[in-house]
Amino acid sequence: MRSILFILFISLSVTAQNQLGGVILDSASKRPLEFVDVYNRYDYTVTNADGSFLFLSEGDSVILKKLGYKELRTTFEKLQNKKHIFLSEASIALDEVVVTNESSIFDKINKAIPSNYPFRPFEERFMLRAVLKKNDSILKIEDLSGKVKRQQLLANKVYPFPKKNFEIELLNMRKAGLEEEEDEFKLNDFNEILRWFNMLFISRKYVDTNIKAIGESMVKIDFVTKDSIVQESGNKSEGYWMIDTTNHAIVEGMVISNRPQIEFDKSGLYRYHTPYFQVNTIFSQHKNGRYFIKNSRVDFKTEVVNSKTEKKDFYTCSYILTSQDNFKYLNTNSNVSEKRDIFKLKYPYNPDFWEKQNQLLLTEEMLEFLATVKDENNEYRAVSNLK
Repeated sequence: MRSILFILFISLSVTAQNQLGGVILDSASKRPLEFVDVYNRYDYTVTNADGSFLFLSEGDSVILKKLGYKELRTTFEKLQNKKHIFLSEASIALDEVVVTNESSIFDKINKAIPSNYPFRPFEERFMLRAVLKKNDSILKIEDLSGKVKRQQLLANKVYPFPKKNFEIELLNMRKAGLEEEEDEFKLNDFNEILRWFNMLFISRKYVDTNIKAIGESMVKIDFVTKDSIVQESGNKSEGYWMIDTTNHAIVEGMVISNRPQIEFDKSGLYRYHTPYFQVNTIFSQHKNGRYFIKNSRVDFKTEVVNSKTEKKDFYTCSYILTSQDNFKYLNTNSNVSEKRDIFKLKYPYNPDFWEKQNQLLLTEEMLEFLATVKDENNEYRAVSNLK
């Protein structure tokens, strides 16, 4: 069964001259690296959460690139028999610590936001993955591709988000899930998900920062909630921003928020709260000078308690976004609601599309889950658009 599923989901028609697959790891920790760009002048793909990729191209060159790591330029021939590929972190020398006015750096970043990011309508293609787990076991998987028209990318006091910031044209979908017998944990809607990818900004007055140079034109700003605030609230946020010093654009950001003291909300028989939230977003600069979201990932954990039995369940949800054809005229025609649970959306499964795409490879854990969905003896009722 598993081999059949593997062929169904990630087999590709081999029309390109060269084909390369493998796993990219951090050379020191040996951990898988997600969002490594694998490309040449003709084609592009990106690694998944397992560090896996599948790259097809007519060209022979291969470039492996991830911010904070040394770029690797090589060829299909040199990598052909390598199952694992290692990238090394870019070194940061002790004498590279930035000794400049922090306020000046933040002022320049804020001042440059209107010129670095689009605050007018633009279109792009997207691929979005959603994975919902209950007590560490997968409950739902959904992959979607389509076009989105954004009114603007970011928001600030001068340019707040409009009431309707997104128009979505869904073009492809594959989903599989197990419905719970009691109340169902829903996935979020496009409006919520696409905004979360931008949640990288934290007021500087609440955090301590440390700034270091990485190379000639990049600085990394690490931040963490001030100790006095942590002691008072019990909540802590930390993360980093990578800044291009030539234009003071944020090219990557990560925010990790731990809020164990956050209050519970109520819904019928249940009470719940979300004590953990993390977002990691990578921007890329278009030839028009504006930045767009190239890759992004949001993870959060929600604790749900049955008020009658006091039984606790933990749900973890991940959303992964990649984008292409940014700033092109795509004639996006909205065909789904951006305010509806994405798992409730309906669209037919197109095997030809999913067999040929290489942007959203399924992980080993996902393949095992799909076998469970096919099993008639599973605990929950299966819901899927797969044929």
